[in-house]
Amino acid sequence: MSLPGFGIQWQKTSTDRKIANEVIVFLEDRRLLFGDRHVDDEGDCVHSALQIRTFLTEQLRRDGVGRELRHILKAMRATCRNFVDAAGPGGRNFGFQMGPTGANRFGLALGDLRSRMGFYIAAIATQYKIEIDEDLSTILPPPPEERDDDVSWFPGFEEQAGS
Repeated sequence: MSLPGFGIQWQKTSTDRKIANEVIVFLEDRRLLFGDRHVDDEGDCVHSALQIRTFLTEQLRRDGVGRELRHILKAMRATCRNFVDAAGPGGRNFGFQMGPTGANRFGLALGDLRSRMGFYIAAIATQYKIEIDEDLSTILPPPPEERDDDVSWFPGFEEQAGS
């Protein structure tokens, strides 16, 4: 005997977990997020960010993506878009030049991309209990001092607090 709505909720959770896992597996192979960068890598990094954006858009188009996961995938996609926008047409803003404050524009944009993506990856990994590859885990925020699996502080996950 099944309770009304139970199967639908289970399917949603199963679909979200599957999509979340596929996103993590895809990102584990993106050296843009964790690899050492060298002079003239800027164009390759912009290309990789575009590939990540395309992949995330494809995941968002899949049937059954839940509201919470949709929210975080959109935030990840926006992070990639910000990186590409900072690069400018053809990545020209990332040429080896210093910004107005003497900081390397590419280095700053890359650091912002990695820290934001690390935050979102950590939220996905926590919510869906997914283990993260050692290389990709280098961009995750530091673990909390105390064990805290409550992600209700993250927009879109607030409903999980009482669960």
